[in-house]
Amino acid sequence: MKWFKYIIIPGLIFLVIILTYFYYLLSPVASGAQEKDFVVGPGAAFKDIVQELRRENLIRSAGAFKLYSFFSGSAHRLKPGTYMFDDSLSVPKMLRLLVEGPPDLEILVTEGKTLKDIDSELVKKGLIEAGELLNFPIGELKNDYWFLEGVSTLEGFLFPDTYRIRSGSAPAVMVKKFLDNFEAKAVPALGTQGGSIGNTKWYETLIMASLIEKEIPLPEDRLLVSGVLRKRLSLRIPLQVDATIVYAKCSGSFDNCHELTKSDFKIQSDFNTYLKRGLPPAPIANPGLDAIRASRNPETSDFLYYLSDPETKKTVFAKTLVEHNVNRARYLPSTEPSTVKPNRFP
Repeated sequence: MKWFKYIIIPGLIFLVIILTYFYYLLSPVASGAQEKDFVVGPGAAFKDIVQELRRENLIRSAGAFKLYSFFSGSAHRLKPGTYMFDDSLSVPKMLRLLVEGPPDLEILVTEGKTLKDIDSELVKKGLIEAGELLNFPIGELKNDYWFLEGVSTLEGFLFPDTYRIRSGSAPAVMVKKFLDNFEAKAVPALGTQGGSIGNTKWYETLIMASLIEKEIPLPEDRLLVSGVLRKRLSLRIPLQVDATIVYAKCSGSFDNCHELTKSDFKIQSDFNTYLKRGLPPAPIANPGLDAIRASRNPETSDFLYYLSDPETKKTVFAKTLVEHNVNRARYLPSTEPSTVKPNRFP
């Protein structure tokens, strides 16, 4: 029985010590329940996920996490998405959440957001890779959505609303969710129910709505501005909408775009409404219902010019260039010749 005394008992003691330590490595790193966002990107490698968990101090040991994951059959079942983890989660609980996948994420698209800025937001939430929304092959969906015929960008079709999107969804699933909502809410407002393919008038209404959305903050001013822009179109006068210059300057983004300078108004772009007559070739943002209705129902007036009061954001109208210059001196006295802020109509 000496072998039992000198081999089995020490072996059992050693095994208990190992298992106790392993159990410790699987235990929560703390009990303070400090919450952290944890993003698993689409296609993320298992080892990279584990390293990030350790780097964020959400687990005690990368090795213990890997070992438990393999023996539990969970290593290759982790789902992408954004999780809310806290430091009181044990490895088994954390793995269960990663296998189940995160709950549906709530995505808020506000009026005036651009395709590029929405793409960036979805990237931050771990829903897509950078550029997947920007470069989405919309030709694949033209048989399902008649209004995509002849359209080359999703700009303008991501209708402002709150969306619930399941993490791990394919980009096509998300795009269809956006387009279904556009068809249900924006299409009726554009007056295109059952619209004919090839009729671009509704698209021009959408483009104009995007200009109004970005250019005019107060709803009560939008009908008049819509009328002014329509009049300038009919007179073949350049629209000179500053928001289009911002769109061209910052490659489709308004977030963190610097103030416009005099040289920006010389940018060679189809979106430069100072150099190009008519509407830009596509929307410059995703307009809401109010801007769409204003675009579709322009109010007739004698005005041909406008500017935005930087203090009140209210639009100030003028009938003549002389009157407009008086308004500029009154409301924009500090504007230097070399610097023009967005939302101003020179």
